[in-house]
Amino acid sequence: MTTSAETKAALVRLCSMDELAPGEGREFNVQGHHVMLLGTDEGVRAYRNSCPHQGRSLTFAPNEFLFSSKGLLVCPHHGASFEPGTGLCTDGPCKGGSLQVLELVAQGDELCIDPASLR
Repeated sequence: MTTSAETKAALVRLCSMDELAPGEGREFNVQGHHVMLLGTDEGVRAYRNSCPHQGRSLTFAPNEFLFSSKGLLVCPHHGASFEPGTGLCTDGPCKGGSLQVLELVAQGDELCIDPASLR
């Protein structure tokens, strides 16, 4: 069994809760795993930075995400559109698919992730 101290030590800090406004995104490399955080009206959401269509990154440059005028995250490679709050693909080659949701752990105002959850 893992103690709370062991769990806390295993977490990787990503950013503060207030660092991402709705319509903004940031990417992180957590022990070789590509993670993205998206700011939404409901808070920050975490996903694997991989489009379900072909597994390509959803950034077009480091830490640069494309959002439509409707606030949807757009894959820069094939135009798939995703709802930032749910990860659901609403249009494009993977319509009906979803981004892989990752669990964030809040410690005070810090957002962290457990690298073991990425395997």
